Amino acid sequence: MAQTGSEPASTAREEERRARRMDRLRVRHLRLLHWVAETGSLSAAAERLQVSQPGATKMLQEIEAALGVGLIERSARGARLSPAGRVALDRLRVALGALDAAAGADAALAMPVLRMGILPLVAVAVLPAITAAIDAAGHLPRLLLREANVDQLMRLLRDGEVDCVIGRLEAGEDATGDLQIERLWEERMAVAAAPGHPLVSRRRHTLATLQAERWILPPSATNTRRNFEHWFLESGLQPPAATVESTSFHTSLALAGAGRLLVVAPQTAVEHYEARGVVKALALQRPLASGPMFFITRAELAPLPQVVQWRMALVDHVRQMAAGA
Repeated sequence: MAQTGSEPASTAREEERRARRMDRLRVRHLRLLHWVAETGSLSAAAERLQVSQPGATKMLQEIEAALGVGLIERSARGARLSPAGRVALDRLRVALGALDAAAGADAALAMPVLRMGILPLVAVAVLPAITAAIDAAGHLPRLLLREANVDQLMRLLRDGEVDCVIGRLEAGEDATGDLQIERLWEERMAVAAAPGHPLVSRRRHTLATLQAERWILPPSATNTRRNFEHWFLESGLQPPAATVESTSFHTSLALAGAGRLLVVAPQTAVEHYEARGVVKALALQRPLASGPMFFITRAELAPLPQVVQWRMALVDHVRQMAAGA
């Protein structure tokens, strides 16, 4: 009976000791794991942190003692994170991202900061109108915007470098329970050409007609390119090759508007440039689907006032868009 009673007390003392060890850790302890993962070497990580090799070794021992596990595996080729080290770094990156955001905040501004990741499409489709509306109401937070592709945005969100994302989801991503996801609108793709292109005057275009044209396309790894190729393949046609490949639909639409090539781009972006006389959308017999756009944040960040503010503003704006359509 005495032994049973001592076990909870022993466990409590060990947890208290571990908590004290955690309290002694500094930001550079957290960054040590990051640089070991980046450089594959404890000595290189020490150089990045501007500490000596013995100093880095001591820091490693301190963080391993605090967490209670080995974090680095050494070999003749250098050092790498252990499985436990990779898990620890994934968790610590969120803390590092939050610390970097706090360090970058301008105290003189005395306003909340929202770090938002967006697809370039969002900068055309919804961001200007919502930013203007929130600013007119006097509630605009300090916005730190990061534009990237789908994979990069989700990595930024999971690493704690942005608070929310307006973009797409890869298959299966919405099944994860640590994210809060709000469906916004269905984005389609459109095909466009210069206003004087011969195809502009035709009523509707078949895929067979479009297959023979020269194209400006996004890279093969992108969601748009995959959808474009699937569009042809499901009809038994070989997808056209890219005459010009561009990561920016702004560049692609400008190039198409000045020449004889066709371009595939988000419908919202095509409408934006069509209204300015740069391109004309082609009438298609079969629409080219793309997929839904989402507002995505980590579950623990969802209650932040600035995150709630933008989520509600987005939902309201999309509702107004649908009513107008």
